[in-house]
Amino acid sequence: MFVNLWMVTDPVTVDPAQNLRQAEELFAKHRIRRLPVVEDDILVGVISPGDLEKAMPSILDSEGGNEEEYIAENTEIRTVMTSSPLTVSADDPLVEAVRKMRINKVDGLPVVDGNRLVGVISISDVLEAFIEVMSTDKPGSRFDLKIDHQPESFYTLMKIFQKQNREILAIYQHHGFSKNHQLVTIQTSGNDNEKLLDQLWDNKVTVERVTPII
Repeated sequence: MFVNLWMVTDPVTVDPAQNLRQAEELFAKHRIRRLPVVEDDILVGVISPGDLEKAMPSILDSEGGNEEEYIAENTEIRTVMTSSPLTVSADDPLVEAVRKMRINKVDGLPVVDGNRLVGVISISDVLEAFIEVMSTDKPGSRFDLKIDHQPESFYTLMKIFQKQNREILAIYQHHGFSKNHQLVTIQTSGNDNEKLLDQLWDNKVTVERVTPII
């Protein structure tokens, strides 16, 4: 899966010459946590609500109200934005975007082609991708199966489903399930599972759980 399949292609952006009040209004209107700062289609920075807070006077300042209004309306975004922000490319694997977000503790990244902004990918987009990959509208069954780490064990597993003429709708492998085993979750069409379960057990596949999908 690649970033370009899940990214938002028309993100809300700001110009570096706009002021902090305009950025604040965009955060509130669109309920977003970061704004790409774009100049002539080129990504030049990112601004977040945290950046705005740092630029404002302390709430303990008795005269802070008037000062805050002045700063918000007379400070350009370019002066408080994060320059040279962390980015991903549209053709990067989605897992690389997730890894970058996790390591750097951010919930979204600008997507660029060279220096040109082409989209934004967020944690919400990643969750949507996970839901779509691991679910389906078709009725069937979800199998949670435990096999060892030998490659032939996985091939044997696939042959069992093939012999039973079961269409595989989604599949996920958790290699780190345990030291000696991996957990394979397979979602298939059909709910007539008796012969399939017999073949799985006969081939030393541990059936952890079978969940009907209606």
